[in-house]
Amino acid sequence: MTRTLITAATLASLVTLPLPARAEDLASQIVGLWKYVSLTTKEVASGKETKLFGDNPKGYLLYTKSGRSMFVLVGDNRAKPAGAAVTDAEAVGLFRTLASGSGAYKVEGKTLTATFDTSWNERWTGTTQKRYVEIVGNKLTITSDPVKATATGLDIVITNVLERVE
Repeated sequence: MTRTLITAATLASLVTLPLPARAEDLASQIVGLWKYVSLTTKEVASGKETKLFGDNPKGYLLYTKSGRSMFVLVGDNRAKPAGAAVTDAEAVGLFRTLASGSGAYKVEGKTLTATFDTSWNERWTGTTQKRYVEIVGNKLTITSDPVKATATGLDIVITNVLERVE
């Protein structure tokens, strides 16, 4: 009797665990509004991780049914300008803690391909970028292939973690 109860309880707990979304469902499950939880870069050679937008980045990523996406992301320690007019130095600080863009996207299997038609960084505008996506419960994880870091030239992997809002 006890063995049956333990087996039933174990099976019940396994059934309720969040599982990764099946690849064929990702295209429909990604549609919606997602809130940034973290953005980290990891140096391939050393394994060193950096949180470019701080511990608590702010922003949202939207995927529509029609295959469009838009995002805005800001750092968690943005300084407010001192006066009514933003100085050039303040503008630089604000710009460096910002990322945004929009464009078309498609999901094939676990691969998301985004083509940017606008972006805060004109180097992205007109480019197509490939990412790998996984949805577990209400969390979306988006991971890049290794890319060259602009500031250091080192190979890094970028990982975004987001939480479903709607």
